[in-house]
Amino acid sequence: MRRFLMLALLLAGCSTVDQSRLGNFVNRTIQPGMPMDQALVRMQTEGFFCGGGADAVISCTRTYDRLPLVQTSCIERVDLVRSATMAKTVGTIDVLEVKCPKK
Repeated sequence: MRRFLMLALLLAGCSTVDQSRLGNFVNRTIQPGMPMDQALVRMQTEGFFCGGGADAVISCTRTYDRLPLVQTSCIERVDLVRSATMAKTVGTIDVLEVKCPKK
């Protein structure tokens, strides 16, 4: 019984979404004031797909698979907002809620 409980806790912990982990990762990877081109390269290197290049807001998404037992993927979303004064630099970074569709 104890092994079953430990396994259940492990599986539950692995399948939860850690929003703060995504925020910390993004803050270590890109910062406001850096060149937008450099920020996009860094995000794409980390597996994000970024679109909307000419827009004021560039949306980046990355899909990751949860446990095989859960069989759904989650989508991490980050918006890079161009600086109002310098269009080629990152103004702000919005880390959006991770979306995990329910099965």
